[in-house]
Amino acid sequence: MADDIIINTGAGTGDQSQPANTGSTQQASTAQTAGNQSVAAPPASIDLAAAVPAQPKPANQGINLEEAAMMETTTMAPPEKFSVPTLVKEKFPDLMQLIKETESMNDEERDYWFQILPIMTEDQIKKFRDILLNEKQQLQRLDKEYENELKSLNEKHLLEWKEFESKEKRKALQAAEQQSKAEEAQLEEELLKRLSS
Repeated sequence: MADDIIINTGAGTGDQSQPANTGSTQQASTAQTAGNQSVAAPPASIDLAAAVPAQPKPANQGINLEEAAMMETTTMAPPEKFSVPTLVKEKFPDLMQLIKETESMNDEERDYWFQILPIMTEDQIKKFRDILLNEKQQLQRLDKEYENELKSLNEKHLLEWKEFESKEKRKALQAAEQQSKAEEAQLEEELLKRLSS
């Protein structure tokens, strides 16, 4: 019958005792019988903290997982969204950029064009580039027209707002003048009544 040896490391907070089975020390803790006498040995407890002085850890030895994760994300570039063949990257960087920027394709279509581009003929590549450039130019033109239309609408509404404000001010001034004339007329009547009485 074997008892467990308790090892107390003394490190950390709370009781860090852990049972450990060792073959050579089991005999000290087992009951020994010699004839009719039985002697029970107390369980052994070893305090390693008392036996070995604690050495402080250097500040840079500990690894903070959060810091390590942040370092990984800042040093590593994000993975490519599309698997672009090296030939395409080297030979057609302008076309690669046009494919990425086009609004007429979804991601699957973009990926398809990146894969098919190395086996296309020069004529097909020229037509494809022309299509993408034409689309880009038309979208830029439409954006500019929209921006100009929006600007003219804003100017028109600004003029309308200024007209509205000036009309309101004019009405307020006319109302104030009429009030002032009414007060003057009333004051004149009172003075005439005093003089005639």
